[in-house]
Amino acid sequence: MAFSNRLVSPAVQRTDPAGAPPGGSAGAPSVPPEASPPGAREDRWGTAFRDAALGMCAVLSAVDGRIDPAARMRVAQLVGAHEILGRGPAEELRHLFEDNCARLIMDPAFGHAYVMAQIAKATEFPEQAAAVLRIGSTVGRTDGELGAHALTVIREACQVLRLDPVEFGV
Repeated sequence: MAFSNRLVSPAVQRTDPAGAPPGGSAGAPSVPPEASPPGAREDRWGTAFRDAALGMCAVLSAVDGRIDPAARMRVAQLVGAHEILGRGPAEELRHLFEDNCARLIMDPAFGHAYVMAQIAKATEFPEQAAAVLRIGSTVGRTDGELGAHALTVIREACQVLRLDPVEFGV
């Protein structure tokens, strides 16, 4: 499976940089593209956001010591369609996601701690932290609802990112 825009159908709705659908966002307001000078958006939404978002995707995909194949596909589609994450090199994004997944499978306790440290990279930027949680909510929804594992992970990520879980409906 490759992280590429080819996995995403043209009908997939684009998201704003914070991960919210166009026309409104849950949580922190997004910054319109024209509000940032060229190059500034890439700096602001750089590696810390990428690492945190892919860490969140991996920890939500890992349930009971395995990675759900359906969750991998949801992550691939989300990353390919996301305005900021979709700009990154597909192979690099896939490698980061797979590395996090491997850590979670090989040593669940250490892997979980490592991935939470990746998520914590977005703590300094509240807008990015909120976007990471919205991405997590999207990935964690199975059949339209957040399962028990996803709720637990998102609540823990809220603590790590110093955000109120109520703001994200958990």
